[in-house]
Amino acid sequence: MSPQTRAPAAPLRLHRSENPWGASPRAVDAARAELLRVNRYPDPSHTALIDALAAHHRVAADRIVVGNGLDEVVLMLALALRDTGRAVVTEATFQGYPKSLEATGLDVTAVPLDRHRVGHRALVAQMERGPALVFVCNPHNPTGSVLDADAVHDLCDAARATGSHVVFDEAYAEFADDSFTSALPWAREQGNVSVLRSFSKAYGLASLRVGALIGDPGAVARTAAVQDAMPFHVNRLAQAAARAALADQAFLEQTRIRTAAARLTLCTGLDRLGIRHLPSQTNFVTLHLPGTAPEVTRQLLADDTFVRDTTDLGMPGWIRVSVGTPAEVLTFVRRLEAALTPESPR
Repeated sequence: MSPQTRAPAAPLRLHRSENPWGASPRAVDAARAELLRVNRYPDPSHTALIDALAAHHRVAADRIVVGNGLDEVVLMLALALRDTGRAVVTEATFQGYPKSLEATGLDVTAVPLDRHRVGHRALVAQMERGPALVFVCNPHNPTGSVLDADAVHDLCDAARATGSHVVFDEAYAEFADDSFTSALPWAREQGNVSVLRSFSKAYGLASLRVGALIGDPGAVARTAAVQDAMPFHVNRLAQAAARAALADQAFLEQTRIRTAAARLTLCTGLDRLGIRHLPSQTNFVTLHLPGTAPEVTRQLLADDTFVRDTTDLGMPGWIRVSVGTPAEVLTFVRRLEAALTPESPR
């Protein structure tokens, strides 16, 4: 029996959008090699990693800054651009944006989603009220939806016209299909547009914490100046592993293929149970359990199964489930069915 079909050992971790396939062996080997040099500080300028990212994304190195995960990058960017005075996010999204923005003293406005999708026209309307620092999660967490090409174009045009700075968080971009439009073409050339990319999701380096801001060189320079106040952000193992992971695009492609197949298996299982779920371009699926989501989450936890109740994200009645291996997906569907019919035998 292969590792992918063998029944998974508890607990079942389906609450943090982790990559169940792990990291590229080349990345693991690179991190292991750096263990022999842990007595030496890492490069505080992250030069080799930034050069690798610049080559991969075909962008000038002065348009990239990296940090200890995207959470830190978001906070550093908020500190760097806090003189904007106001920020705009969507409701029902990653809580790192409003928490960092409010911590730096920015006045935060949250616009509602439009049928579980980012309503870009509402964001543009906010930008037309005056310059703002705007965060757009695309693909969106926790709904898994993506903006179409026209929406991305409109947001980038609005940033240029209003003096706002729009940041597209594309942490899940590697999982998306051809319907996804990245803002990278604008981030390569235009001012006032930046993109966030992560090594925690598709690249499987969640514990090493590597995130990157790509875009407006002025914003990058100001973010790097904030970073200089406390050097050595990305550790030696993480820098080496991220470079090796970036170089192993064949492993990334296998991760994409495996994730898409397992996601389809998950959705098929949910359909069999008659559970509504949102179309997803990510490595998670968000499903609707009106009135029962907190209780089902608790019952699943009692069965060593971790999922994400999205009530605190502004989506009560929904839970977000990471796409695991095929065996993990089948186990989850079975445990979910049992949680929905608690008197049935397990």
